[in-house]
Amino acid sequence: MNLDFSRSFVEHREIFNRGFWIKRDDCIHQYCNGNKARKFAGLLDSTHKVWISYGGNQSNAMFALAYLALIKGVAFHYVMPSFYGEPVGNLKMSLGFNMTPHILPFGSSVAQLESYAKSLCFDNALFIPQGGSVELAQKGMNALAKELSQSIGGSPIIFYTSGSGVGVVALQRALDSYFPRASLVVLSCAKADLEQQFLAYALTPPLILHSPFAFAKPKREIWQMREYLKSRGLVCDLIYDSVGFYIIHRHLAMFENRELVFIHSGGLLGNISQELRYKIH
Repeated sequence: MNLDFSRSFVEHREIFNRGFWIKRDDCIHQYCNGNKARKFAGLLDSTHKVWISYGGNQSNAMFALAYLALIKGVAFHYVMPSFYGEPVGNLKMSLGFNMTPHILPFGSSVAQLESYAKSLCFDNALFIPQGGSVELAQKGMNALAKELSQSIGGSPIIFYTSGSGVGVVALQRALDSYFPRASLVVLSCAKADLEQQFLAYALTPPLILHSPFAFAKPKREIWQMREYLKSRGLVCDLIYDSVGFYIIHRHLAMFENRELVFIHSGGLLGNISQELRYKIH
C-alpha cells in the first residue's frame, strides 16, 4: 500500500486576520500522515525485514513506523524509556500494530536509547534514527515541493514546524530544486541545532523562529492557541502545529504583503495522550 499524497489538498483560512493557505498533509492517511508520511514514505520501497528505531514512548514517528511496518510485513523493534501506568495513545496503538518494545529505565537519555537501539542491529536490519534521516525523507519532501509549486505558485512564505530538523532540511533541498521562488520559514518546536543541520548539507539556513516553550510540556498558551485555531476551522495538535501558530502570531508583522502557506504536520492522534497531560497539569 502506498501513501496517497493526492489526498493532501490546499484550503484557505482566515487566521489572525490574515489569509493562510493550509496544505492539508493531515489528510494523507488515517494513521501515517503529515510530516511523518513525508519523511517515511521512502520506507515503502525498503527490502529490509527488520526495522529498528528509538525515541519517546508517545512519539508520532513511532506510531507511523509501527503502522508502515505492519502493512509491509516487517518486524519493528523500538527502544523507549519506561512509562507510568497502562499504555495509552500512540503507544497503545503501536503495540496493537505488533511493535516489539524495548523499555529502558525511566528518564533514559536519547543517547542511551540510541546506543541500545544500535546494539540490536544486525546485517539485514534497517536502523532508523530518531526523526528519520534527510536521505529517507527526500522522496516525500520532493513530492511536497512539487505539489506546492503546482497548487500555490508565486513566491510564498512556507511555514513548517520542526522537531529533529530532518523534515525541514529535506524540504529546503526539495524547494531549491522544484520551487525556488518560495521562502521556507522554520518553526522550531524543539531545541535542535537546526542551523548546523542546514550547513551540514551545504544549505544556507532559512529563517528559523523558535518556540518559547519547553518541548511537549503543557502550557496554557498552547491550549488556548489550539482552541482559537479550532474556532477558525483548523484542528491542530498540541506539540507542533499549535505551537507553530503561536510562533507565527508573535512574528506576523515580519510577513506583510506576502502570501502565507502553512503545512499541516498531522499527528492529531498524539493529542490523546497530550490532553491527559494537560488535565493532570
